[in-house]
Amino acid sequence: MHIRRAVATDISAIFVMLKDMHNNTELEVSTIDDYKLMNKINEVIHKGVVLVSCNGNEITGSIAGTTTTDWWSEDLFVSDLWFYVSPLHRKSRAGLILIKDFIKIVKKAKMKLRMGHIYSGDLSRKDKFYERLGLIKAGSVYVEKK
Repeated sequence: MHIRRAVATDISAIFVMLKDMHNNTELEVSTIDDYKLMNKINEVIHKGVVLVSCNGNEITGSIAGTTTTDWWSEDLFVSDLWFYVSPLHRKSRAGLILIKDFIKIVKKAKMKLRMGHIYSGDLSRKDKFYERLGLIKAGSVYVEKK
């Protein structure tokens, strides 16, 4: 397993992986617009940071981020857009290394980082995972039950 920056030829594989992520959420989520998803992956590969974990030629996970601001400020920070490791590779170190490498890139750029996890299970385990990496919880997201 190795980690590398994503390139344009990875767009299709990341697209399939993110559709899988979407299909495995525990809460109801908005329908994917394939065109919009494909465009966002392409945009972030070219203007943001996208890392992939690979087992041979197979992409097994990915994390992506882009710069943004709070609605009340012009101060830039890096926000993750997705972080996903395929179920078959979750016992590997892919997730840990993806996040650590992502954090290193953000720190090297002297940026602040914000990450979240929404729509999936075992939230307290994921909170502890982020906390072990030196991040602190800063709020919650609530959604309407369907």
